[in-house]
Amino acid sequence: MVFSRSYTYTFVFLALIKKTHTGSHSLWVMATFIAGETQFPKFSAVLMVDDVQVEYFDSNESKVIMRRHWKAEDVVEEADLKNTVMSMIRDHLNVYFQQLKPRFNHTGGVHTYQRMTGCELNDEDESPLMLWDAYDGIDTRSYNKGAYIHNPLLPELMWSKLKIEASKLVNTNLYQPLCIRTLKNYLQQEKNTVKRKVRPKVRVIQKTRPESGALQVVCLATGFYPRHINMTLLRDGRTVPEEYLLTGDLLPNGDGTYQQRRVLHISSEEMKERHNYTCTVTHTSLSNKLDVTWEPGPALDVTFIAVVVSVAVSVVVLLVLAVAAFIKWKRRSAGLQGYLPPASSSTLNKEENDISSSTSSL
Repeated sequence: MVFSRSYTYTFVFLALIKKTHTGSHSLWVMATFIAGETQFPKFSAVLMVDDVQVEYFDSNESKVIMRRHWKAEDVVEEADLKNTVMSMIRDHLNVYFQQLKPRFNHTGGVHTYQRMTGCELNDEDESPLMLWDAYDGIDTRSYNKGAYIHNPLLPELMWSKLKIEASKLVNTNLYQPLCIRTLKNYLQQEKNTVKRKVRPKVRVIQKTRPESGALQVVCLATGFYPRHINMTLLRDGRTVPEEYLLTGDLLPNGDGTYQQRRVLHISSEEMKERHNYTCTVTHTSLSNKLDVTWEPGPALDVTFIAVVVSVAVSVVVLLVLAVAAFIKWKRRSAGLQGYLPPASSSTLNKEENDISSSTSSL
């Protein structure tokens, strides 16, 4: 699937976040070459410092575009060098795509060749250049992070020893220094963004899944930055083994912070045992670990609950019957109001005799 321009690598980047270490900062170039007719540029790339997009390049513009309100310390020579590097990446991806197209028997349609490359900085320790390539989402090659070992995953991408040495020379003297230098510049310019620290808000929730009725204890941490966080769940003060816990994905919030949760499934028998559950969180914004505990409420006797429910049901039934009887009586009373009953036969005979007597006397 191809995503629109600036967000091409958002989901991939979030999925790879865990590769970096707590306290480190990283710069990644994530590039896509597209073969086939689409509404997108044939080549596009985004540059990310940690989780902040700072630059963009595509084949329509053919120049690096700043995404941040950065001062003009980026001299013309540096900008020209970045443009040259982006153009080189575009040409490389096109060559690798053409080499692999026959292998997959692709003669038409829309296909992609993608690259993720970058560096890390932990205090003053600089990493070598890192690189991963993929054809239509299939891994094709990578560089070993520690030794620049070329690792082609498909035979079409095998290099000669001479080409490997030449590539190592370019990476060591061009790409890696440029990557580290750009990262340091952005860390200085964007320190209020990428170096900020926001404390997590932590809750422990007991919930029931409506579809299955299964019980869960959920430890939720949200609103924290940077993204690295450690969450541990304790039961009665003892750590719950990792194999019993489900760790949710690290998810972005709308304000640039993150959220994550850990879930423990528990049985109804465990609920009856009335354990205490504590979520322990460590984060760079906290001077000490943060503990939040969930305790079960007071237990109620099951027999007592059953009696209360039975009495309540009986009262409701009696009230319904009383209301129904009252409504019936009201309707009957309304029907009888203003109605005279018919005269009896004896009364009618008496009236007829009186009328006859009156007539005779006349």
